[in-house]
Amino acid sequence: MSDGCHKDAESASTDVVTSTMKMLAEQIETVADAVSLKDVSGMLAVLQAAKEKGCAVFITGAGRSGLMGRAFAMRLMHMGFKAYVIGDTVTPAVQSGDVLVAVSGSGNTKSVVEVAKKCKSVGASVIALTSKDGSDLKELPALNVVLSASPVSGATASKTPMGTAFEILALIFLDSVIMQLIELTGVTEDEMKARHANTE
Repeated sequence: MSDGCHKDAESASTDVVTSTMKMLAEQIETVADAVSLKDVSGMLAVLQAAKEKGCAVFITGAGRSGLMGRAFAMRLMHMGFKAYVIGDTVTPAVQSGDVLVAVSGSGNTKSVVEVAKKCKSVGASVIALTSKDGSDLKELPALNVVLSASPVSGATASKTPMGTAFEILALIFLDSVIMQLIELTGVTEDEMKARHANTE
């Protein structure tokens, strides 16, 4: 392959990467405009109340959705929440008054739904983060924040594989929730840094 051909291929590959980034940014803006402010407000209120009452917040999710949830749990811990990830060996029992945040694009992931049912049965609140309004999680019932990863009117069609679009949306949404919780609780960055692991 000549240097000229190599450069052309490199340029084409770069174009695909950057155009995909722009497409995702467009989709994030579209979903941000469509998300229910009432549901977001409800989620913030439940989480803030949990912190004030000393209740725990548990996170569950399968696969990459679960990884986005873990990132959220870490930031909650930095803020002083009692935050745990379902399935970890040090995760305690869920109690009445605790909160479960369930991250599932379909809202029907069996393992996630079963965890949510168990949490509801002991009196915990369930917040579902999904990509659609109708799902098994919502029927629990649960507060369901919808991040519609499918294109809506005027949106660029998503070409990302499998659940990638939802997972990216979930990460950005949950980090945005953290930003607002920081404002609501008055926690400082120095306080958060003090809670960051010092054994890394």
